[in-house]
Amino acid sequence: MNAHDTERLLKIRVSANDKEYAWVKNVVSVSAILLGILISLKDETKIHSEIESKLFIITIILFGLCILCGLIFLYADSDTEHRLVKTVIEKEYELGGTSGLKATFVERRTIFYILRICFFVSLICSVLSLVAYAIYPEF
Repeated sequence: MNAHDTERLLKIRVSANDKEYAWVKNVVSVSAILLGILISLKDETKIHSEIESKLFIITIILFGLCILCGLIFLYADSDTEHRLVKTVIEKEYELGGTSGLKATFVERRTIFYILRICFFVSLICSVLSLVAYAIYPEF
């Protein structure tokens, strides 16, 4: 792989990471707003069935989990950049120059891949739970 290919791949990866970061940031914001609205509009004077109460609790927990996983996942880019700088400095020191720096790539830590999956799963589950909670009283 030559330097041009490496630069092109790096640009593609940075672009994809930037787009994913922006999307997750927007989804976390919308989820936080939905969670706030859901909690603030909860009618405590109305008598709820046991199933409706459980759906409400599950929805709140899933939205909270989604927001938490999303926020921690957003930290992944910062963590990766810190580790990349450390790796580049170490390589620079080992090589005594800048000749080996072009091929330095650092992957996300495993925990951030896990949190990414948790974010998407909890997002899907929280939306499904919100829908179930919203339609249950209609039956």
